Amino acid sequence: MVGKMNRRTTFYNESFTVDSGGGSSGTITEQWQAWAQIDNRTGNTYAAQATELTQYDYRVKVRFDGRFNSQTTMVYEGQVCKMGSMEVETEGYKNYLILRYQKTDTWLDLS
Repeated sequence: MVGKMNRRTTFYNESFTVDSGGGSSGTITEQWQAWAQIDNRTGNTYAAQATELTQYDYRVKVRFDGRFNSQTTMVYEGQVCKMGSMEVETEGYKNYLILRYQKTDTWLDLS
C-alpha cells in the first residue's frame, strides 16, 4: 500500500478574518506536505432528484493525520483543490484517510 503513495502534495488550513470594510481575507495557519496516493477522476455535474451535484476530481489516500479537516486545501501539480468529503479507512492497525477533492480555477506558479 505504501508503495502506491508516490505523490508528494502540499496541504494547508487557513482561517478567515473580516476587515472593517466587511471583506474577508484568509491567512494560512498551517501548511505541510504528505505522501499520497492520488487517483484522477473526472469531475462533472449531474442532477439527482432536482438537486445539482458535483462529483469529485481526485481521490486522495494519505496516512491518518489530525491536521486534516473538512476545510483543508490541497495543492496538486500547481492547482488548488477544495475538499469535498473525508472518511477514515482502517486496514489492519494502520489508519488512512480517503479525501475527495474538486479542482478550482486557481493555479499557483511553482517555478
